[in-house]
Amino acid sequence: MPFLFTNAALLAALAGLGIPVLLHLLLKRKSQRLRFSTVRFFAKQDEQASSKRKLRNLLLLLLRLLIFALIVLAFARPYLPLTTPNTAGRQRRQVVLVLDRSLSLQAADTGGARWPRLQAAARKLLRELKADDQAALVVCSDRATIASGFASAQVIAKTIADLSPGTGTADLTEGFREAAKLLATADPKADPSVAVLSDLQRASSANLATAPLPEGIAVEILPTGDLAAPNLAVADLSLEATDDVLPHAMVAHHGDEEIAALETELLLDGKSVSVKTVPLKAGATTNLDLRLPTLTPGWHQAEFRLRAQDSLAADDRRFQSVFVPQPVSVLLVEGRPRPRSFEEQTFFVAAALDPSFGTSNRAPARFSLNKASPAEMVARLTAAPTNRPAVVVLPSQGGLSGTARTALLAHVQSGGGLLLFGGAETTASAFNTDFADLAPVVLKGDQTADDEFGWHVAEADKAGPLFAPFRPANSGNLALPTFLRRHTVAMVNPSSVHARLEDGTPLVASREVGRGRVAFVNTTADTAWGDWPKHRTYLPWLQNAVQWLAGREGEPSLRAGANLVAGSEEELELGGGFAQAKLTLTDPAGKAQVQTADAQGRVTFTPAQAGFYRLADAQGREVRRFSANVATAEADLAAWRPGDLQAQIARVGNEQTSLASGLFGGERSQREFWRVLLMGVLVLLFVETLVANRSYA
Repeated sequence: MPFLFTNAALLAALAGLGIPVLLHLLLKRKSQRLRFSTVRFFAKQDEQASSKRKLRNLLLLLLRLLIFALIVLAFARPYLPLTTPNTAGRQRRQVVLVLDRSLSLQAADTGGARWPRLQAAARKLLRELKADDQAALVVCSDRATIASGFASAQVIAKTIADLSPGTGTADLTEGFREAAKLLATADPKADPSVAVLSDLQRASSANLATAPLPEGIAVEILPTGDLAAPNLAVADLSLEATDDVLPHAMVAHHGDEEIAALETELLLDGKSVSVKTVPLKAGATTNLDLRLPTLTPGWHQAEFRLRAQDSLAADDRRFQSVFVPQPVSVLLVEGRPRPRSFEEQTFFVAAALDPSFGTSNRAPARFSLNKASPAEMVARLTAAPTNRPAVVVLPSQGGLSGTARTALLAHVQSGGGLLLFGGAETTASAFNTDFADLAPVVLKGDQTADDEFGWHVAEADKAGPLFAPFRPANSGNLALPTFLRRHTVAMVNPSSVHARLEDGTPLVASREVGRGRVAFVNTTADTAWGDWPKHRTYLPWLQNAVQWLAGREGEPSLRAGANLVAGSEEELELGGGFAQAKLTLTDPAGKAQVQTADAQGRVTFTPAQAGFYRLADAQGREVRRFSANVATAEADLAAWRPGDLQAQIARVGNEQTSLASGLFGGERSQREFWRVLLMGVLVLLFVETLVANRSYA
């Protein structure tokens, strides 16, 4: 098998072998004549020394010629090509295909749909392999997995043909790590390489340098898709309203041309409820506020979509499930019924809790109101548990029967709420008798203001639960309402004062009794003793107070369900009540499967597609509804150039290099000898030094 040279032209330098010969002849020592009295004792000795000196000089010349020749050969880099009998003169190939299967491969650009083009590129690459070549497959989706070890090209082609683009993100870095594992198992006599089939999306290769490949492994990059494809996407959908943020959708524009009018649509439970048009600047992201209709209690499905044609349709929609809790059941005890409702004691309370209460077109509200007389109150409190009110609102009353007092006490002790108002009908003796075990105060008498300016709220515990709505700045001025009459009271221990008037008289106080709560307001439920019901602070305070009395403080009027990422493994927290429970999961296509929660009530699964999912218990009752959306990172289709991606690929030497590979190189297709030649040069230089010193000693 002949030797080959990487730099064969350098062999011409061998002509310089004549230089050491010339130097040797020029530097040859000449005999010198010396005068001695007699030379008979030196003649034979000089002949022996001269022979040895000539031999050393010839050896020194040979060493120098050999050193020069080895240096020239080393720089010419000779190597011995390796072949195996079964390749008939060619080296067998083993190719690791790193295939991108992320959401962005669903896009279409100037070259058409990306995924079919990627599959075609893979088929072309596999057709170029010979019968004895092999390929392996690494698939990059939400995580990188080895789809197939080294096998024939036909096996890998069939595997790729059965694949489709996923809904998640892809990380080529993880793909390279898996490829390195496969390369470690490759045949040492084969020629290994890596082929990357991807749209080269920038988001997919952020940390490529952290996954180095072995030195000498060729990497072929087969790009699919344009470098920049304009795309629109719904980046976020939030239907929960907070103090600072309204329900909104976020639309992102990944393009370089301004859009004058983009049409959007909001659907609730499959029905269109809003169509809006919004302008979009190039490369900008904008928020679009949404107005929601009144929703009935229970689960609902919201979908926000773009009415536009762009590169990637999968991210033009976003889903969110929302839950509207059952309204708080409130019983209004009306002791002064009137034909005209605005003359009743509970009119302002009803208007604040449910503005449509008593009308024929009543809309769903956070509070379910029922009105009853004091005589009817007992029947309502002793009804079936599902029909009992959560909170009783009791305006000023002249006195209660023993049965009513017993029913109220049982209602509160079992976890119900009671809201008491003062007023002219309430006498101190009757009140203290009726509510001795419930009220947070003891009444002493009544007091009227000296002038029309009356009293005002001077202190309110905004850190506490009853005045929590007024914690944010500019959320309402509680000092504006005027109170012209009040009760003089003494506090019951234990109880809490939540608001006081200027002179320290309690305006709002509360007490916990058993598992329930009682609140007392030192004014009337209507405007007889003050004008608080006419101020804007009354509605948020009253709604919050009723929720607190019902044990549902802080509960939003609408709660978003869990939002998962399609194509990624997700975990749902259901709570300890669902530990080891058998649940039925229904996907957007209506396909059902059984899921078993773990000991902590958690369910783990991977939503395969975007849309709505339902979880039902063994009795078929829906316990959760949640949404899955495509990854927003896939919306930006900007891609790397193949050369830029190549520049990011890190290389690393084989840490377990053998002595042979250290001497002859790590290339599997050839054995290099320049390292051996240079080592020979070092040895000969050492020997040459020794010989030269002996020659001139």
